Amino acid sequence: MKFRTVLLVAAMSITGLSLIGVGAHATFTASTSGGQGVTAGIVSDPLSGTCVSSTNCPVGTNSNLYSLSSDGETLTFTPDTPSGLSFTTGDEEVTATNTGNIPLTDPTWTLSANSGNQLVGEAYVCATSTGIGTGDTNFLLYNGPLSGFTGTSYALDGDVLSTSGTPATATSGPTDNFVVDVYAGSEQTLCGTGFTNGTGADLGTGQTMIAGSPATPGTSTAPTLVGDSAGQSVAISAEMTYQN
Repeated sequence: MKFRTVLLVAAMSITGLSLIGVGAHATFTASTSGGQGVTAGIVSDPLSGTCVSSTNCPVGTNSNLYSLSSDGETLTFTPDTPSGLSFTTGDEEVTATNTGNIPLTDPTWTLSANSGNQLVGEAYVCATSTGIGTGDTNFLLYNGPLSGFTGTSYALDGDVLSTSGTPATATSGPTDNFVVDVYAGSEQTLCGTGFTNGTGADLGTGQTMIAGSPATPGTSTAPTLVGDSAGQSVAISAEMTYQN
């Protein structure tokens, strides 16, 4: 996903925020878009997860960073339970790789968070991606309340997960990725202090960013958790769908 325009519609009780500036026809929506057809050839987009930027990500039994659904379509990172009022899950990256022999168009990430109600109302999330195609710049997609990110999808109409060995272009490549860090308080994140389109402006930081701008790692300025939310857990799940 090479980023040119993006729209984020936040699933909140207030008017959604429009984030323009990343990916061709790229859209965050409150419902899943994208589909999956059947054509001649082998379709395969296995998902894998990593912990990036030398951060500490939660692991489960047998040091598992993530689990896959039985059909291999959904990756879920190991739940994290904050041990304090300031916490971070670390930079959890999910990558889809086209290992089949036919291109997959209109790749769509659908993201969700399984979390206690109090924690989802107090935690924040930093979401970035280097996208499909050429270039390694990590772009900011969203940095704000987890409540405005949960259950959203991210689509790039017309872009392609190309087959292995195909030269990468600005809108095509064999891999696509998404990096998510759930946090609260003063923590190191890939988003630093920049909140997208004013989200979090009530913190008094004056640091606002536009979706699609290069992500600037740094120390977050979000509020810490309150009440019993520190005893609740959160786990991010990602699913990719596509046309072929």
